[in-house]
Amino acid sequence: MIVLLATHEGQGVGAVMVGVAKVDVTPTHPVLLAGYGGRTSEHEGVDTLLWARAMAIGETKPAVIVALDNCGVTQAITDRLAKRLVNRGVAAGRLIVATTHTHNAPTLVGYAPIVWKGRTTPEQDQRVEAYSQFVIEKMEHAVVEALAKREPMTLEWNQGRATFGGNRRVVNGGNWAGFGHQRNAPVDHSMPVLAARDSEGGIRAVWANYACHCTTVGGRNRISGDWAGFANTWIENEFEHAVSLMTIGCGADIGPQPSGNLSIAEDHGRAIATETKRLLAGNTIALDGAPTIESRHIKLPLAKPKPRAYWEEQLKTGGFHHQLAKAMMAKLDVSGEIPAEVNYPVSVWKFGEDLAMVFLAGEVVVDYSVRLKRELDWSRLWLNAWANDMPGYIPSRRILREGGYEADFSQVYYEQPGRYDPAVEDILVDTICSLVGSKFAAKAGQKPSPFHKPPSGESLAFKRLSAWVGGQRTESEQELIQKLRRYVRIAQLSSARITSMDHESTQWHNFAGDFVPREFIRQQKVGVELSWVTAPFKKP
Repeated sequence: MIVLLATHEGQGVGAVMVGVAKVDVTPTHPVLLAGYGGRTSEHEGVDTLLWARAMAIGETKPAVIVALDNCGVTQAITDRLAKRLVNRGVAAGRLIVATTHTHNAPTLVGYAPIVWKGRTTPEQDQRVEAYSQFVIEKMEHAVVEALAKREPMTLEWNQGRATFGGNRRVVNGGNWAGFGHQRNAPVDHSMPVLAARDSEGGIRAVWANYACHCTTVGGRNRISGDWAGFANTWIENEFEHAVSLMTIGCGADIGPQPSGNLSIAEDHGRAIATETKRLLAGNTIALDGAPTIESRHIKLPLAKPKPRAYWEEQLKTGGFHHQLAKAMMAKLDVSGEIPAEVNYPVSVWKFGEDLAMVFLAGEVVVDYSVRLKRELDWSRLWLNAWANDMPGYIPSRRILREGGYEADFSQVYYEQPGRYDPAVEDILVDTICSLVGSKFAAKAGQKPSPFHKPPSGESLAFKRLSAWVGGQRTESEQELIQKLRRYVRIAQLSSARITSMDHESTQWHNFAGDFVPREFIRQQKVGVELSWVTAPFKKP
């Protein structure tokens, strides 16, 4: 394979018509925000603006991506936009609407419908519909402007790393135990970036992608784009003539670490921008022309539907489960059955043999990234989620086995009758591999993707210690520091093996904050013998 490296000087081979634009979609009236079920009043203010950002690639049959600051769009919203663009020369199959999944943007009609059923007023519903229509019109304006601004440009891409995404699924004994930060669980820290340069070599468009929830700000009832919005702002500050698009990878079980306020969100956004600048200053890979596009709608199987008697019993409950039961009873009354499958769109953009971009609907867990980057050539693969539809979470076999939010309760919000069948993983992966094609398959002996294990906290821990160690210290403090250095070098597990009774194998934080295996002794009963074996001590 021949790889063309971009030189950044003038118009090179593979020039293609590219246009880019952005339009403000910040609401002009009060509206409910998506993302948190406990937030039932309309927004109280604006922290940062929201945008619809569009890129059009190609002349006669353009490929179009809209990156929207929102929690998610349904197929119905995508279809409404597609119909408005047909007369503009954009075929429905060549349109992608991808959201940043910020939890501080207005809810759109149809998004996570059970969240709002029985909890809103007619006036609130009208304002949600009004905003939905408003955002569709603004997305259309962004696309039309991008089409009008097309000019010959060259495309290039590169792949780097960002590290603030952490796996949020706490697992104990093989079962989901809640939300937190499971440091030894998989992540996807890859950060692909695509750029378009004009005939003078100037960057006019930047498109970056990272697999992490936009939940840094939390349940604050104010408008913001979270870290993705800040990333776009910082990137546009770095490249003053460019429009920046941010999309999200397979990060349904990945959350920003740390999180809690706007300042942290801005820091995460700055990290994305810093890496983007570094990547585009290096040797990027040139892309030759517009992408070829293949799409497919498939059926993802759900577990065996529950009978009418189950839903009749659920009607006696309250809250979200009651509303789901009402929705399922309505389906039974109309069609006599509960859906056993979920319609699911998959699209792939291929830039020759240099890059395959995959677009997946809904909230796709990171296991799909791990597997796809094992079965395909991860160095030429770009995975996008939250694209074109919002059927809910897409769990893997492992997630279904462990249970918990992404496997079970989240299905209620999205008006799904139950969890997925474990066959869902193979069906989706096989579809993606088929659309991507054999030329992107992993070759024998492919080096593993380096993006799925979080970095050790050891270097940061020592950096913090060195700042303390380097100052002026008393004699007793210096003696303590020497002891600390010695203990760090010789530290080992106190028990290599538990030999009797009440214990469990678990993970434990070491001094650097990393998870390491550890046998945990828990004495809960009086008079029960506990014993263990300690490994031979190794002197430094």
